Amino acid sequence: MAIEGKSAQGSWLLRNRRAAIIVTVVPFLLLGFLEFLPGRFLPPLLYFVAAGVWGLYVIPHVFGLPSGRKPFREFCLEIHLLPVRPLGRNITLGLAAAALTLSGMLLASVLTGHFVLDWNLLPPHRWLKGLTRGIWEEVFFRGITLAVLVRFFRLRKAVLLMTTVFALVHLNVMKLSVEAVVDVLSIFFIGLLFVYMVLRTGSLLPAMVFHYTHDIFVNLVQNTPGASEPWASILFYGFLWTALIIGAVLTKLTVDHWPARQPLTVAR
Repeated sequence: MAIEGKSAQGSWLLRNRRAAIIVTVVPFLLLGFLEFLPGRFLPPLLYFVAAGVWGLYVIPHVFGLPSGRKPFREFCLEIHLLPVRPLGRNITLGLAAAALTLSGMLLASVLTGHFVLDWNLLPPHRWLKGLTRGIWEEVFFRGITLAVLVRFFRLRKAVLLMTTVFALVHLNVMKLSVEAVVDVLSIFFIGLLFVYMVLRTGSLLPAMVFHYTHDIFVNLVQNTPGASEPWASILFYGFLWTALIIGAVLTKLTVDHWPARQPLTVAR
């Protein structure tokens, strides 16, 4: 079906899935180099603002992704940036999921007998950096990229492709090791929980809260200098993956028992 009017602009990208994915993801990753500029607070602030401009203005209004130019509210609904209600449920669910993963990792760290509580691992600028990861990674991956992919693939395949890309961009090819590969596999599993939360709730907000809180505290709870690596890794990933499974079950139960209210309609 031909796209008419303003939505026809950028239609080439709407037909070319590779180009659409590249335009969505690659510039966002390249903007990350802003964090390497001198300073602690200005670089992450610049990255946060630049990612927002790219995701909320350039992609929908210049490139017409994920499905053609449309009013901003419709774009936000399409990528699940809206709605945010029920606000209490979505925030609680995100915090609960983060509490599960962080508690699991903390328990694993404590069981090694080498855990050290070091609050220096939470410098002030980390809270600012976490905003970009918690908010914009969800907008770009679980929001725009997923919406682009479902134009070309069935939902299950789109979810797997998006989550694979999300995991691989966290792989440092200069430091390849078995542990690095397992770590990327864990990020893949975390990404699956992120997208499951989005699809079950219809909102990016729970995943944003979960992502932000998890990233802020993750270094704090896995600080085990001198621990035996094989044993520490088995405990760490075992407890983390178990927490993710519990998080998925918790998401289902929460949404089932705390559904979003349907808007009232007035009969005419």
